[in-house]
Amino acid sequence: MTVDFFIGKRNKEIVERAMGLGFGNVIFIKEAKNLDEIRKDDNFNAILIITKSLELFRRMVDKASNYFSIVLVLGTSDVINRAALEHKKVHALVSPEYGREYDYTNYRNSGLNQVLCKIAKDNGKKIILSFNDILKKKNEERAMLIGRIMQNITLCRKYKTEIRFYSFASTKEELRAMNDLKSFCLAIGAMPEEANKIFNS
Repeated sequence: MTVDFFIGKRNKEIVERAMGLGFGNVIFIKEAKNLDEIRKDDNFNAILIITKSLELFRRMVDKASNYFSIVLVLGTSDVINRAALEHKKVHALVSPEYGREYDYTNYRNSGLNQVLCKIAKDNGKKIILSFNDILKKKNEERAMLIGRIMQNITLCRKYKTEIRFYSFASTKEELRAMNDLKSFCLAIGAMPEEANKIFNS
């Protein structure tokens, strides 16, 4: 079934809007930046862990796994990216290129490399890309981000790492039609067979 990811509480209007845009279901995600924000809440299907601290990351994931069947981790650093892909309780790494301030001389600082892609494949982890990250950038920053995402798509294809792409909207206005998102994926380098399954859960 095709799904979209929404940052926010379960909302009937959002579900109806997403289904009207071509999706079969919506996953409602709670963001958590500290331990106190992690608690049972039936308004959400999943949780997104946001931290740069490796120690806090481990404690947050362990706690979150008690309440949520889907535990996602935002790619805030190289250390967190690897830890997320190695942790058995993490479902997927979101936006591995998140927050990168510069690129290297010979390649883009995209948060992934062949080692991480192999770890993800071996551990059955998915790499999730966020359209809202792109939507909120402008001009040169947007172009740089798209370049990094394109590199990650290429890396994931080469090392047979599963990749997904969702809107990560936080308002009804930020939702996008599935066909429009699929066209965008094709435009930035996804192959047709990849684009056909990129919105699967």
